[in-house]
Amino acid sequence: MSGPYPIPTGSQINQFEKLGHPGRYFDAVSINNTTLELTGSNYGYGAILVGESSAVGTVILSGGGSVNLAHLTVGQIYEISPRSVTVNAKTVYVFKRQQ
Repeated sequence: MSGPYPIPTGSQINQFEKLGHPGRYFDAVSINNTTLELTGSNYGYGAILVGESSAVGTVILSGGGSVNLAHLTVGQIYEISPRSVTVNAKTVYVFKRQQ
């Protein structure tokens, strides 16, 4: 056992379920050469990061409007509310936020 909380085994609730996820984001998806809809089971993604320069694509925002991926800085996390992300030939990451 390490730390103040025991490591669960078997059917016990895991630490993440019991204590919550640490940090601002707890899931990430990489997108390349596709469109990802961020509704339904993909709901909750609230940040985006362009992983490679010259990314071509568009982020459609949940409240309307869009952002051209080519106008975003590589390596910077943008806390926006995407409804869908379309990417051609480069990698973009979306992160699911704590709520």
